[in-house]
Amino acid sequence: MEKQKIYIADSSEDFRETLADALRGTYHVRTTGDGREALETIKTYLPDVLVLDLMIPGYDGLSLLQKITQSGIRPIVLATSFYFSAYVAESLARMNVAYIMIKPCDISAMVTRIADMSQRAEIPMFSHPEPRTLVSNVLLHLGIATKLRGYGYLREAVLLMAQDVSQSVTKELYPAVAARCHANSEQVERSIRSAIHSAWKRRNDSVWQMYFVSDDTGLIPRPTNASFVRRLADYLMLEQRETFQE
Repeated sequence: MEKQKIYIADSSEDFRETLADALRGTYHVRTTGDGREALETIKTYLPDVLVLDLMIPGYDGLSLLQKITQSGIRPIVLATSFYFSAYVAESLARMNVAYIMIKPCDISAMVTRIADMSQRAEIPMFSHPEPRTLVSNVLLHLGIATKLRGYGYLREAVLLMAQDVSQSVTKELYPAVAARCHANSEQVERSIRSAIHSAWKRRNDSVWQMYFVSDDTGLIPRPTNASFVRRLADYLMLEQRETFQE
């Protein structure tokens, strides 16, 4: 049987390449970070499943879907976004979008959903990530490369900080992360600092501004280890509270 074709149109290079790597072998996969390129490629590639970031530059996701529909192309669509209003959700339903995932998205969950969609299985429309998944993919969204040791240390640090925001980063958090990851406190502190600095230097300001406040010049100062971890812990707790209320 011929492999099905997946097209990933997402603004985050790290995210789309990580997802593409997880899908290759099972599917034919192509990717883009630009909405205009997506429109032109979809007309000839004719994907079976389209993974679409609604905030992709070039075209917003709704406009891109409308143009695809007008061209008579009908891929199965998995839409992703950090926020869905009632209007957007209703618009997506009218355009027969099969599934919606609220970012940050878990890669393994997306692979499962794509497999379901490619087989046209009945699945619920919305998905909320679990805490570990949420933290992992926020780090990915901010450009923290998964190959860095600091990625794993940061994930554990944010999860632990969310459990007790009053703890000392140096005296309590680093040793706790070190114990979980079979390292020492100095390695944890150094690796986290390096990972944050690397991501900050090549940051996408529009992404970082979702989590961090710009200074008076409009720039985002490089966060310290403590401020980075505490900010993401605050974000995690807020997301968990909102999910619980739903």
